[in-house]
Amino acid sequence: MAQKLKKGKIPVTQGQEGVVKNAAPGLKPKNFSLSDFRMQALLLALIAIVFYCNTFSHGSAFDDRMAITDNNYVLRGFAGIPDILTKDAFQSYLEQKNGANQLAGGRYRPLSLITYAIEQQFMGTTDADEKGDARETRINEQMHLRHLVNVAFYMLSVIVLLYFLRTVIFPANPSAAFIAALLFAIHPLHTEVVANVKSRDEMLSLLFISLTLIHAFRYKERGKTKYLILALVSFFLALLSKEYGVTLILLLPLFFYIFRKETIIEGIKSTLPYLIPLGLYLLLRFIAISGMAEGAENNVMNYPYLFATGVQKLATEFEVLITYLRLLFYPAPLICDYSYNQVPYTSFANPMVWMAFITYSGMVVAMVLLVKQRHLLGFALAFFLANLLLVSNFFINIGAPMGERLVYHSSLGFSIIIAWLLFWGFQKINNPPITRNGLPVIMVLLILACGYKTIDRNKDWKNDETLFMADIKNAPNSVLINNNAAANCMNMAKKSFSDTVERRVWFEKAVSYFSKAISIYPGHMLAHLNRGLCYFNMGSPEMALPDWDTVRNHEPNTQNLAKYLGIAGKYFYSKGMNYEKNNQNDSAVNAFKLCTDATPEAPEPWFQLALACKMTGRPAEAKSAILHALQIAPNNWEAKQLLGDIENTSRGQGGK
Repeated sequence: MAQKLKKGKIPVTQGQEGVVKNAAPGLKPKNFSLSDFRMQALLLALIAIVFYCNTFSHGSAFDDRMAITDNNYVLRGFAGIPDILTKDAFQSYLEQKNGANQLAGGRYRPLSLITYAIEQQFMGTTDADEKGDARETRINEQMHLRHLVNVAFYMLSVIVLLYFLRTVIFPANPSAAFIAALLFAIHPLHTEVVANVKSRDEMLSLLFISLTLIHAFRYKERGKTKYLILALVSFFLALLSKEYGVTLILLLPLFFYIFRKETIIEGIKSTLPYLIPLGLYLLLRFIAISGMAEGAENNVMNYPYLFATGVQKLATEFEVLITYLRLLFYPAPLICDYSYNQVPYTSFANPMVWMAFITYSGMVVAMVLLVKQRHLLGFALAFFLANLLLVSNFFINIGAPMGERLVYHSSLGFSIIIAWLLFWGFQKINNPPITRNGLPVIMVLLILACGYKTIDRNKDWKNDETLFMADIKNAPNSVLINNNAAANCMNMAKKSFSDTVERRVWFEKAVSYFSKAISIYPGHMLAHLNRGLCYFNMGSPEMALPDWDTVRNHEPNTQNLAKYLGIAGKYFYSKGMNYEKNNQNDSAVNAFKLCTDATPEAPEPWFQLALACKMTGRPAEAKSAILHALQIAPNNWEAKQLLGDIENTSRGQGGK
């Protein structure tokens, strides 16, 4: 008979004990039982390898550029670690792009960057001044090793989670602990975290949060100071990994209350020592993070609810929460970016918003009731909700409406809840054959389904080209994905330099994606800049200038803008001189006008425009142009002489 469920404990049924009871005489059952920690850990490690081994040959993708391949602090190896510890996570990348911090609060996550720097030291450091294709190729090849390390960290994280689940959450039922760890390990929603090296910060954060809870529990259990020290160090490392660690200040009192049977007041007192590493972290963060760039808060790419009313913002945030829940149950489709306008603003007229409100309100009520009963599901729900609240945008702008990697921590709480419910459900059935065979069948089917989805999705993360060209199909309204798909088409056009037709086809595709990005968000200056570059390379430089003028009027310090305008100016100047040489003065006027539009600060194009206008009988335009030239170069005697000639011509024409 099944035992009665009490206070979150799951009884071990006869069917679950069968493997041990029926072991052959003379053997050590624990060495071959699925209840043995070593066997469970080995199975989880093998599953992690099978699920993610096809990432070993991957290069860089998405935010890897900011965190690794274009991060000079990382590429210097050990020498870059002091800068990593004292600067914003993206400071090096922003310095190269002539930019400044665009995000509220900045990003201080040095631990993952330190691991990249350590890897770089052993792979060979790279000089920041080194350029060229050889450097790019070498750094990209080095990503193969980083992907291997990422999978190793994932394996380690899952094994530590298993230990935590066995010793704290499900101490009486190692099978339930294994199912929870397995559900976490196989979830396809984790592909972004494992397949994108930059997301190692998510893994390290949850790894050290788990170690903090393990050591905190051991300290309360055994009273040895070394466990408290280990817990405090783990907590500090969790904070250095990513901001999720701050949730432990709220979760630890509940943790002690539920699993150590302390009162809430005692739990709060037990949490006080953890304020020391939190204070040290906040001090380091304060030193490292600089203020935001001027006007950054006006960019919807970093402030996703910039154009939303207060009601729209709140409603959309609730809809995002129900989307997270849907993805946890049905992880498809998976996309790398949910920024503007892939998640459109909504209102409370949307029934999904109310479904989210009712569902999460119910979860909060259930959490309170279960915590009061010291039930393990109370902690699982608290862990799920606390980590989700941190990335919900309710209180802190995180720079995006949502992201698959952002539910990584909450998925642990989800896995614990589902594992408990599965065992509870089979207990209610109270049929030993079904109990013994039903759960393994369900888990095998889940492993196969999740394995297929994960391995298939990993292929998209091979590099930027494969990622964005795959995701544009499922995220047609993301400005960022359209922009990056267009950038990939531009790269393909460059590779097709010898094939004029193919090259033009790729540029036309790039223009279509840039145009889509601009239609969604006209203020996306990077799309304007690069669409202009496409037009220029397609042999239509006059079509490039309106895009570049837009960038110049809104973000004049954009990287490469001055270079592109300079190249365009030289092109139109050369064209104008050729027209002038062949006495095609009307065409020369048009060419020099385009030249002065591209490079208005250069005096010579204005001089040539004035000369061409004079030759075509346009004295007023000629005078205006030469005055522009003299404003820039007031001591130019040729310009002064031409001004005199123009004025004499004008007086002569007036006399006639």
